[in-house]
Amino acid sequence: MKKFLIMTLLFMLPLASASQLEFYPNENAFEEFLSDGRTYHVVSGESDYSKAWGWYVDEKLSRFKDKGDEVLVLVGNVYDNPEMKKLWNLTGLPPEASLEPSVIVLNGVVLFTGSEGNMYLIEKAFSSHYRFRSAEVYGLLFAGIFLVLFFAFWFSNHGTYTHFFYLLVVSLLAFWVSNSMPFTIGEDFLKNTFQSALMETKDSLLSLALNSYFQVYSPTEEALLVLHLFILFFTSTLIFFTAPKPYRELGFLVFGLMFSSPSFRNSIADFSTNIGVFLLVLVAALTLNAKFTEGSPKVMGQVFLLSLVVAAGSLVWPYLIVFPFFTFFVFPTKSIRNSIYLGLSITFFILGANVFSIPEISLSFDPGSLFVFLREGILQLILISYLLFDFRRSILNMRGGKALFFWLLVIFVPLSACSPQLFPMVQYISSALAVRLICELTPQT
Repeated sequence: MKKFLIMTLLFMLPLASASQLEFYPNENAFEEFLSDGRTYHVVSGESDYSKAWGWYVDEKLSRFKDKGDEVLVLVGNVYDNPEMKKLWNLTGLPPEASLEPSVIVLNGVVLFTGSEGNMYLIEKAFSSHYRFRSAEVYGLLFAGIFLVLFFAFWFSNHGTYTHFFYLLVVSLLAFWVSNSMPFTIGEDFLKNTFQSALMETKDSLLSLALNSYFQVYSPTEEALLVLHLFILFFTSTLIFFTAPKPYRELGFLVFGLMFSSPSFRNSIADFSTNIGVFLLVLVAALTLNAKFTEGSPKVMGQVFLLSLVVAAGSLVWPYLIVFPFFTFFVFPTKSIRNSIYLGLSITFFILGANVFSIPEISLSFDPGSLFVFLREGILQLILISYLLFDFRRSILNMRGGKALFFWLLVIFVPLSACSPQLFPMVQYISSALAVRLICELTPQT
């Protein structure tokens, strides 16, 4: 019987490639293990990456099973996990096979194997399995309802109908989320940022922030999904702060122009892209609502905070560093606050770059995303073109929020032909610019 088991394993568990996770005897056996009610005990290998993914596996399994001694769960490979080395002969495979990503379910033992370069693929075994605890569900519902009511009350002081439009945006967002579950984790993010957060290497600011978050919550997909949804919520809320102050209710129009694009909705389903859009909207909201007036004791504090946010955001999404440069030129320069803002932002960014790694920007000509924007952002482009040329506005003399969004659009649209991940940012910038220009149609502007 044992020989038969070994021969079966040899045929059914071929060596996995670096881009594929293998299951033995099949994926159903692993799913049965998740639901069979037996307790488990995780033993990780001695390497940093085995310990990191052992932490992940332990936290993830705790959502499905109780801890105990009935099933031994081993994470790592035969070279860094002594327990796995003892039991590896049961598989009948050569030792080097344990360096490939696989999930092996035996009688009373489950093995999660891999090496530093591919162990992140064991997440694929759990990627379709979500389970929230009751306390999490009630806590999240309470936090969500509290935040919605808080911002609705806040917006009730910004116009007669702003809070109604805000509640409508939240309702549309909730309807979209409940019907499509817009959440994906890119393989690059999983391999680098997520794994770095698990390993506590802190080589990037985002991995450091995620590690801190995981210490409070848990290093699981459930934790990332919760964070993803809250980022979507805060992005939709901050959009109202990027609309002209007398017309906060037009944040609903900015939201509508953005989310009417199917490609935009698909793109922000990716966790890392969602973070980039949030950071852009956050910095735009802070910049457009900061009150930097001469003689105010709050000037330096506001400039310092905004510069710190821009620098930190640029360490996560490097394109954000252009923001202070445009702010310097498009806002009135009679105050020195623009110079201080620009100088502090660059200084903080350089200091941060000496501590954390900066995500690489890959540029390769691919006009596909540009054509998508020309198709799905046609309404914004028509509005922008009409309002600019019909009013014969001097582009070089524009100041304030309109000029800021205009020059950001001029820069990011060509870049989107070489960097497709810029598409959702371009969609937001064009929507915000169109709405600000629409305000010129009112006699008060």
